[in-house]
Amino acid sequence: MYWGTVAIACLTVVLGCDGARILGLAAFSMRSHWIVMEPLFQKLAAVGHNVTVFSSFPQKTPLPNYKDIDFSDRMKPIVDTFTFDMIKTTLPSPWVATFFFNSSHGSSCKLLDEPEYKDLLRAKDNYDIIITEVFGNDCFAYYAYKLGIPMISITTGMAVPWAAERVGLPDNPSYILNYLMKSGSQMNLWDRIYNTITLVYAKFWHLYVFNQQTRAIVERSFGEHLPPLNDVLANYTSMYFINSYHALLQSRPFPPNVVEIGGIHIKEKQPLAKDLQELLDNAKNGAIVMSFGSLVRTCTLPKHVIRMFMNVFSRIPQIVILKYEEDFPEAPKNVIMRKWLSQRDLIEHENVVAVIAHGGLSSTIEVVNFGKPMIGIPFFTDQFRNVKLVEEKGACIYLDIDDISEEKIAEAISEIVYNTKYRDNMRRLSLQFRDRPMTALQSAVYWTEYVIRHHGAPHLQPASVHLPFYQYLLLDVIAVLIIGFVTIIYTVYFIISLLLAALKHKNHNKRERTSTKKKN
Repeated sequence: MYWGTVAIACLTVVLGCDGARILGLAAFSMRSHWIVMEPLFQKLAAVGHNVTVFSSFPQKTPLPNYKDIDFSDRMKPIVDTFTFDMIKTTLPSPWVATFFFNSSHGSSCKLLDEPEYKDLLRAKDNYDIIITEVFGNDCFAYYAYKLGIPMISITTGMAVPWAAERVGLPDNPSYILNYLMKSGSQMNLWDRIYNTITLVYAKFWHLYVFNQQTRAIVERSFGEHLPPLNDVLANYTSMYFINSYHALLQSRPFPPNVVEIGGIHIKEKQPLAKDLQELLDNAKNGAIVMSFGSLVRTCTLPKHVIRMFMNVFSRIPQIVILKYEEDFPEAPKNVIMRKWLSQRDLIEHENVVAVIAHGGLSSTIEVVNFGKPMIGIPFFTDQFRNVKLVEEKGACIYLDIDDISEEKIAEAISEIVYNTKYRDNMRRLSLQFRDRPMTALQSAVYWTEYVIRHHGAPHLQPASVHLPFYQYLLLDVIAVLIIGFVTIIYTVYFIISLLLAALKHKNHNKRERTSTKKKN
C-alpha cells in the first residue's frame, strides 16, 4: 500500500511537470492589451511549457521554451496614436464604440490569410490549448474548433457584454455595470434603463450581426463551411480571464470558469532613469505624475486645456512629471516632460503624492496597487466607469475634459494633495486589492494548467451556456405559469358562472311556481 501511494505520487509529479504545448494568438496591435497577456505567456514558458505566440510584440531577448511568430511588420504596434480629435470623432458615444471595437480588432482577421496562420490548419496534435483575446472580434476562435483543443479567452479590460453567454457569466443590468456605462454603481431608474439598453444593444450587434460577419470572413479564408461562431465559443471556451478585481471595481458573481486576473501586468520594479530618480529623491514637496497611457497623445489635447494645466502647475510646489510627446519650451520649471514614461516604476516612488490619469484599467490598477490618490480625466469606453468607481471609494477626483477649467484643475490638485482622506482611502483600497490568496499571475498560471490537466475542464462550465435565451430567462416557465394561472382563473370563473346561472334559473323557476300558486 505504501509503495503504491509513493508510485502514484511520483507519477503525479512527473505528469504535473510535463510541459504542455500552448498556442497564443495575440493578433492585435495595441500595446496596452499586450502588457496584460505577455506576463502569462512568459511565466508559462518559465515553468516549462512550450509556448508559441503569434503577435506584433516579439520578445526583445529570446526566452527558453518561448517561440515568437512575429507579425509586427504586417500588424504594426499602436503606441501614442490616439489623438483627442480622433477620440471625439470616432468614439462620441457608447453606441458608436460597439462598432469601433469590432472594426479595430476585426482588422486583425486579415492575418488569417498569412502563411503562418495557414500552417496552423495543418498543426493537428501539435498544441494542447489556445489562449486568445476577447475584445471586438472572435475570428481566431475557429482555430480551437479546427485543432480540436480547448481555449482560454482573456479580456484586457473588464468583462465585455458579448462574452457572458459563452461562459455563463451573469450580467444582470439591474446592478452590474456594463462596459459602456459612464455612471457609478449607485444607479437610479434612468441609469438602469440606460444600462439595460446599452447591454442589449451591444449583445445584439456582436452576437447576431458581427459574429455572422466573422463566420463569413473565416469561411472565405479556410475555404469551407463552418458552424456558427456562437456554438464554437460555447463549446470550446474553457476559461475566461478578466483583467479586473472585485476590490477595485464591482463585486459580482462569477462562475468557476471565470477568473479575475487584475494586476497581472505589474512586474518587478526596474531602475528609473538617473535624472528622474534624483528628481524624485529630492522632491521635498512631493511629485505628481501625469500620463494618459500608451494610446493617447497628451500633446493633442486642445491647446487651451494644455495651457490651463501649465498655468496651474506653475503655481504649485510639487514637481510634475508629464508624458508629453512633443517639445514644449514654455513649460514651467517644475514640469519635467518625457515622451515616454515608465509609469509603474514612477508611481511606486514614495515621494509621488498623486497621479493624473485617463482611467484606463491597467493604469488604474497600477495607481491602486501602489496606493496613490488619483485625478481621473476619462476619454472613452470603460475609462468613465473606472474613474467613477474609484471616486465612489473616496480615492479619486473626477474631472470632465469637456467641462474643465483652470479653477477646477487647481481645486482638484489642492484637494487630492492636501486632503488626507484621499490618501487614506486609496491606501485602504490598495490593501484590499493586494490581499488575495495568490498573485494575479499565479492564479492565471494555475487555472491555465488546470484546464490542460483536465482536458478543457468541462465540469466548470455552467449549464446556462447551452440554454437558449428564453430558457435562461425562464420565459418558457413564466409563459406556462401565466397560461396555467389564466386557465385556472378562467375555469373557476366558468364553473362559478355555471353555478350562478343554475342558481338563477332555479330561483326563477321557484318564483314562477310561487306566482302561479298565488293566482290559483
